Amino acid sequence: MPHQPWRTILADKDASLELRLATAVELARLGDPRIVLGDRIEIPAGTLHHKDSKESAVEAVTVEAFALAAYPVTVGEYAGFIAADGYEDASLWSSEGWSWRLDEDIERPRFWGETEWAAYLVPNHPVVGVSAFEAEAYATFRAARLPTELEWERAARGKDARDYPWGDDWDEHASSHRENGPRRTVPVGIFPRGVSPFGIHDLCGSVWQWTQDERATAGPYGPQRAVRGGAWNNLPWSIGCSGKNAYPPLARFSNLGVRLAFDPQ
Repeated sequence: MPHQPWRTILADKDASLELRLATAVELARLGDPRIVLGDRIEIPAGTLHHKDSKESAVEAVTVEAFALAAYPVTVGEYAGFIAADGYEDASLWSSEGWSWRLDEDIERPRFWGETEWAAYLVPNHPVVGVSAFEAEAYATFRAARLPTELEWERAARGKDARDYPWGDDWDEHASSHRENGPRRTVPVGIFPRGVSPFGIHDLCGSVWQWTQDERATAGPYGPQRAVRGGAWNNLPWSIGCSGKNAYPPLARFSNLGVRLAFDPQ
């Protein structure tokens, strides 16, 4: 561990990515104290200044109070779901998700336990290779749910119509993307420049994040699901508060993760 306290390093917007990455890698080895099950940030009811794209007109939308996890779900957190036999408990799954799990004999995320994917399977990296069905089951297991698109966007934009969680101007050092960082996932919470107005990390870049919302119909397991934010392998133009995509709910990619939302307590 570097001599400088790790909290100071990871909060230092001027520290090099290499130093922050090395610090977080060592935290993973020691047991990252930042990753707390059930940790959440309360977001009050308010107006979302929604935009479909960076160039589109602003629409004012009211979003009710909710809470959002400070980080994407990590490999270490998801391992608890597997250890608790979450893949064997039908009560945690939607009917479509359970049918898919049985039909495809799914017992863990894609890539899980595979040596060639070891760099993605570090405990404080965001879990990837999980379908929308797995994401929903995990959320139920944690007494949570997936966010809606509008909730995700409210958490990212804060009280204005900013284009990025950090402001209106692109900052290449504020997130993990194709032109910043290794071409794979990295530990959560190592981009202090990218923290949203509510204090939420990694909303843009890092991994696409599943939401509840549906798009066009695609296949026997239902409509496509919206994902938000952009990922480590995306170019800057697709990353931001308007960054969006959609995948079939059974998609399980190395740039696709999940973040938990919670109803108000």
